[in-house]
Formats: sequence, structure tokens, C-alpha cells
Amino acid sequence: MPEMKSALAAVYRPGRIGVTEDPVGVWICERPERILVQISGWKSNFELVCDRLAVILGVGIPTSYRRAISLGDRSVFRIGPERLWITGQSNDDVLRGLDVARFGADAIVTEVGHSRSVLRIAGPKSGLLLNRGLPVDLNPSVFPANSFAQSAIHHMSVLVHRVDLSHEPAFDTYVSRELAVSFWEWLTEAAAPLRCEIKQPDRSA
Repeated sequence: MPEMKSALAAVYRPGRIGVTEDPVGVWICERPERILVQISGWKSNFELVCDRLAVILGVGIPTSYRRAISLGDRSVFRIGPERLWITGQSNDDVLRGLDVARFGADAIVTEVGHSRSVLRIAGPKSGLLLNRGLPVDLNPSVFPANSFAQSAIHHMSVLVHRVDLSHEPAFDTYVSRELAVSFWEWLTEAAAPLRCEIKQPDRSA
């Protein structure tokens, strides 16, 4: 498969922006190599599809629209009654092997990674940054690790997934590629006063 060009290629510039004093309050990193698979089906048999998928993936299938289930770097989101998103590393052969042949007429399998840009927003002020546009309480007491929200920032649809690292809060944010530049402009402007560092894209993701 040919490498897909980042939707942010024209505007993505690693380095410090805005207030540059130490320590960094927030850092941002594009994750351009993520696999994102959508599985959708029908009410009459979708739970059977989920049972089969759980065996294939080795990870449970969530019933909540607010909590993902993760195993390593593989995460499953229920984004609708009969619709799942599954994301993982670029070298995840199990995800790459998901196709219609696995489910026949019981489900529709679509690779949708080409339609989303993924940004990791991390650091002690990452929640503050997102809440400058996101109308969701990101306090860890109500939005703990593996929580996710489907919402909007400045009228741009986003899915925000809390993926806390061992030493700091972190959020993976999925945004439509066609809106990626507009989202980037909002994000970097909002981040500038927070001592922000733009990191090199994470191509190991």
C-alpha cells in the first residue's frame, strides 16, 4: 500500500511555539501511521459479530459509548449502536487482516484511516488546551483513562480518547482529514500561551 501523505504536511513544523520557557506545558504529535477500521452491521445479529470479533482481536468489545477497551496499543470504540471503530499500530497484522471475508453478510468492514488525522495531545496542560474548545469535562475523576467523547471543537467533529501515559495526561484526537488544517490552526493558536512543543510525527504508531 502506498504511503499516505499527511493532511498536515503543509503546516506541520516541529519545534516550540508561543511561550517557549521551560517546562513544556503541552506537546503535540501527529500519529500518521494508525490503522482505523470501522465495523458496522445490523441490530438482529451485531452482538454475535462482536462475540466473533472479540475472539479475533483478543480484546473485549465495549457496550458503552464513552469507554473504549484497549489491549496494548489496540483500542475498540463503540461509536454507535451497531458500529465500532478499531485502531492500532501500522504493523498490526490482525487489524490489517480484518475484511468482509471474516464476517460475510453479517457485517460491513471498512478501513477508514485515510479519512482521519490523529494527533496526540499530552502534558500537564493538555486537558486545559482541549477544553478551550471541547465542551466535555476532562477531569480524570469523571473522564479517566480509556474514556472517549464524540463531540465538536469550533464546529469541527472530533473523537477524543484519553490514553494517559505513565507520567502525564494524554489524549488522542481524531479529526476529519478535510478539516485537519483548520483544526491545526485552532489547536496551535490555543496552545501557544501554554508552552507548547510540536514533536516529530510518530511513525512507529
